Amino acid sequence: MICLIFTGAVLFVTAVWVWMLKNESFMTLAYAMFFPGAAALAMSAIQGDLFSFFLQAVGIDTVIDSIVFSAASVVIVCLLIGCCVILTLGMGWASIAEGQQSGIHEHNKHFLAGYIRAAGEELGWRCYLLPCLMARYEPLLAVSISGIAWGLFHVPVMILLTYKLRPPRPYLTVFIQCLSCIMAAFPHGWVAIKSGYSLWAATIMHGTWNQINPRLLGSIYTQTPGKLVGPQWVINGEGLAGVITILPLAALLTLELKCNWI
Repeated sequence: MICLIFTGAVLFVTAVWVWMLKNESFMTLAYAMFFPGAAALAMSAIQGDLFSFFLQAVGIDTVIDSIVFSAASVVIVCLLIGCCVILTLGMGWASIAEGQQSGIHEHNKHFLAGYIRAAGEELGWRCYLLPCLMARYEPLLAVSISGIAWGLFHVPVMILLTYKLRPPRPYLTVFIQCLSCIMAAFPHGWVAIKSGYSLWAATIMHGTWNQINPRLLGSIYTQTPGKLVGPQWVINGEGLAGVITILPLAALLTLELKCNWI
């Protein structure tokens, strides 16, 4: 019930936020990235576990694991995006852009600010919701549910942006981006579990993804091209290419978690 209340509260507040600020910039809308973390802190305070949650999130007992899996996060992101580049070019879905191109979002251009925003999400999804689910379900189901919540969290802003920008296949764009979040929950969840649900590894993965993916593959949110040009719903790391690339990794990580969970 606690997991459901947390998820429902975050999704509801996010939907209201996007609706109320529908005429504002994407940078303003992106402050919603702090909602999961704020909800996690509020729920922990209500449950009387705020101090223990804080210690878990900062990784006070998992320093080495946090360092190791933070490094692994960077490697995983680079490999996944590299595979997306190879896939999209190999399949002829994308071409290399002429001149300087970058789809990096305004709110992520400042390096540190981008990671702080990523931490706002990860504090909620991976530090609070995922252990809540893992206490009740086996790994595949727990990570899948957290991924569905993460995907639905992005749906309101994706609906708004596709309505404003009118990209090709807007409904498919929203669906594929949501599906990519479900898939991405597996590597994010894996590094979080391995590092004792501390904030660092998942935040490094999320923040690094937000730095590299739009620079190379563009932005599925703003439909801005990166170094490669093509339909964002197809070529982006949060598009079809990302789903295809992450799927085998998600299966492998699920198997590893299941073996250790048993």
